[in-house]
Amino acid sequence: MAKKPVAVITGASEGIGHGLAVKLASEGYVCVLAARNEENLRKTADRVSDAGGEYVVAPVDITKEAEVERLFRQATKAGDLALMVNNAGIATFKAVEEITLEEWQSMLDVNLTGAFLCTREAVKLMKKTRSGHIVFINSFSGKRALSWGGGYSATKYGLRGLADTVRIEVRKSNIKVTSVFPGSVDTSWWDKFDYDFPRDQMVTVDNVVQAIWATVSQEGRSVIEEIDLRQVGGDF
Repeated sequence: MAKKPVAVITGASEGIGHGLAVKLASEGYVCVLAARNEENLRKTADRVSDAGGEYVVAPVDITKEAEVERLFRQATKAGDLALMVNNAGIATFKAVEEITLEEWQSMLDVNLTGAFLCTREAVKLMKKTRSGHIVFINSFSGKRALSWGGGYSATKYGLRGLADTVRIEVRKSNIKVTSVFPGSVDTSWWDKFDYDFPRDQMVTVDNVVQAIWATVSQEGRSVIEEIDLRQVGGDF
């Protein structure tokens, strides 16, 4: 019996990562669920199980090189890595003069360095099989600067540059790279901020998940390199 493809998903404890894990599991992937919050990872694992899927719960701090290396050792035990989803991210929304160095550094560490470490390990494995797909969950803020989002926008612009560079480097190894640029998505992420945005008008998690699945499931040597996903009425 052929082994199931393996997907590593960071930020799998909530929001897009949670929803994508359930979808991928229902489509036959073994999902390696990666995040810092083990309790919430267990909740995602329960949903994956309900969908009839297989999973590995992998608590990890993706800003720590040794922990990321351990994460991918766990992934290889489950099978061949077919999909890497760089989804973990944090944000502080303040005017640039109000952002502390600690807040700035945390955003760089999680949003950019974490994605770099995970991508580096994924590429090593995918080059061995000459196959695989790396997805970067970016943001509307990675294409257009966001007021009070200097640190967040900086990391997302950087993430776009990383993805574009990796895409060029791995093409000859038949590895696909896709960047996803959603507008505001209605997730628990917004519970952390004191903003009165109309969440019922935001893009839904399912909208994002279905868009990602459309590109991941595309067979052959073609690849959808970028996905822009906005609500029809525009962003706010």
